[in-house]
Amino acid sequence: MGVLEVAIASLIWARRGEQPRDELYGTDIGQFLGRMVVALAVFAAVITGLQIAAARPDDPKIIADRTVAEAN
Repeated sequence: MGVLEVAIASLIWARRGEQPRDELYGTDIGQFLGRMVVALAVFAAVITGLQIAAARPDDPKIIADRTVAEAN
């Protein structure tokens, strides 16, 4: 009985997995490209924000270098 239950559960699981795959293949290419553009824009904004944050003049290393340079 246990093997039969496993077989039925596997069949149900396989049929459940087929439905999302069919939906994925039916996706509009314009919608997909739109999502990719938004994802790239968000990625670019995050990278730009990190670069701006890294270039702050109040960075402790920059202040320490400036203090050492002024002391010499």
